[in-house]
Amino acid sequence: MDYILILSALILFFASFTQGLTGFGFAMVAISLLSFIMDIKEAIPLAALFGLVNNVYLIIKLKAHIELRELKSLIIGAFLGIPFGALFLSKADPDLVKTILGITILLFVLSTNLNLIKQRQINSNWGYLCGVLSGLLGGAFNINGPPVLIYFYIMGWDKFKLKASITGFFIFSSITIVIMHIVTGVTTQKIFFTFLYIIPVVVIGMVIGHSLFHKVSTKLYNRIILIGLTIIAFFMILR
Repeated sequence: MDYILILSALILFFASFTQGLTGFGFAMVAISLLSFIMDIKEAIPLAALFGLVNNVYLIIKLKAHIELRELKSLIIGAFLGIPFGALFLSKADPDLVKTILGITILLFVLSTNLNLIKQRQINSNWGYLCGVLSGLLGGAFNINGPPVLIYFYIMGWDKFKLKASITGFFIFSSITIVIMHIVTGVTTQKIFFTFLYIIPVVVIGMVIGHSLFHKVSTKLYNRIILIGLTIIAFFMILR
C-alpha cells in the first residue's frame, strides 16, 4: 500500500505541475499513469478530486483575468452536449472516434504552424459549437479539452486571460464530475483518505507549475498549448 501511495503521489505531483504551468492536462496525465498502478475505477474519482482542487487554486490566482461573458456560450453548449455524449458517441466505435478526433487536432496544429489558421477575435457564437463538442466528448470519453483549447487559442488572448478562461471553463465540469462521483458512490472512503494523504504534494506541484507560468511569454505559452494539443492527439490515436 505504501508503495502504491508513493507512486500515486509522484504521478499526481507531475500532473499538478503540468496543470499549474499550462492550465490543462491534469486528468490526461493523472488517469493515464494512475491506471497502471490502480483500478481505473479508483483512478478516475481520485483524479477528479485533485482536478477540482487544482482548478479552485488557479481560479483564485487568476480571478482578475476571468470574464464570465466570454465563457457563457461554451458552458451553455457543454451542458447541452454532455447528456447526449454517452447516448450518441458511445454507440459509435470509440477507438475510431478518438482516432478521427486525434487526426483532426493534428491537422489543426499543422495548419496553425503553416499559418493557414491565424489567431483572431472570432464571433463568440462559435463558443456554443465548441461547447457542445466538448460536452459530447466529455460525456462519452471524458475528453472535453480539445475543442475548448482550440477555441481559446484562436481568440489570441494574452496568456493570463487565456489560462484564466481555460480554468474558468474546466472548474464547472470539475464540480459537476465530483458531485456525480460522490452522489453515485464512486468516490469511496478509501479514495477520500488517499486524497487527504496526497493533497500536500499536489498543492506543491501546482504552486511550482503556476510560478513557472509567470516566467513564460504569451508567445511561448501559445506554443505550449499547441504542443499539449499534439500530445493529446497522439494519445488519442495510439491509445
